[in-house]
Amino acid sequence: MKRITAVFSFLLCAALLFAGCSHKMADMAETEVYYTSSSSGNSAEYRPEAPMASAAPEASIEAEYDASYGITAGAASDTDLSDRFGGHKVILTYDATLRTDAFDSLLDALTSRVNAAGGYMENTYIDGKKPEVYGEAGRTASLAIRVPAEKADAFFSDVKTLGTLISEHAYTEDVTEHYFDRETRLAVLNTQLDRLRSILVETDNLADVIALETEIARVMLEIESLTGELRRYDALIDYATVNLTVYENSPKQGPVAEETLGDRIKEALADSLYGIGTFFTDALVWFIGALPVFALLALILVPLILIIRAIRRKNARKKVEKQAAMANAAAANYNKENNRS
Repeated sequence: MKRITAVFSFLLCAALLFAGCSHKMADMAETEVYYTSSSSGNSAEYRPEAPMASAAPEASIEAEYDASYGITAGAASDTDLSDRFGGHKVILTYDATLRTDAFDSLLDALTSRVNAAGGYMENTYIDGKKPEVYGEAGRTASLAIRVPAEKADAFFSDVKTLGTLISEHAYTEDVTEHYFDRETRLAVLNTQLDRLRSILVETDNLADVIALETEIARVMLEIESLTGELRRYDALIDYATVNLTVYENSPKQGPVAEETLGDRIKEALADSLYGIGTFFTDALVWFIGALPVFALLALILVPLILIIRAIRRKNARKKVEKQAAMANAAAANYNKENNRS
């Protein structure tokens, strides 16, 4: 009887276990799970995907761009941008060159679009002056714009239409490996810092305290350096850079410069004479300003030259005396030989 009861209990437990496993497998079948490995190979991102039947209607709406001012409905989120690059840390950069007849209007429209996109002008440089007569060269603007990365594609697509597009270039830089390498090093350093501080609290030896404080300071400096690098990467990743060069076209119609050939020649000669006068004036000012230096050099060089000349004269005199002595000795030897013969 006991044997029958034990067998029955075993079969009952097996049935309950099988039912539980079947229920769990059914739940797993209803939810698709996938992993996306990071480029560093140290971690994986887990993300369950909800069934399609429960997806919100707004999820299928594509991002719309209002060309009048910027991003509107359905703007891509940070998560969408991360999915676009498979979880990688990517820096976006866009370059474009435009030409326009409405230089000021283009800059005003560009400023409005930057503000609407939540970006800012990082650098603005405008060279030249507004052309007033036919054939006169126009202005050039060099702009560095930072906009949220998730809006960068739509923003770039719109600003290219503000003028005549001459050239464009869009490229990416994958910094995933560098980013996660610094994150790992930062985590290790924070753990090391906590351990050093805990040891510092427990020790009473002065030499150990000094050594621990030195090591803590070194670790903190490295932590600050890595934190700064990660913040710089975050800024470059979160905000894309759009570099624009805008050239203003020369007027195709309008008043022509009223200068005659003679006036232009006179103006060129006047410019040349002015340049020559300026050169000699600058040279005179430089010479007068350098007089103290010349005086100092003279005080050093003149005595040195005199000493060198005196030495040369003395050496020349010695050389002449030596040659004369040698000549006298040769003459004496010659006379002596003649007398013997």
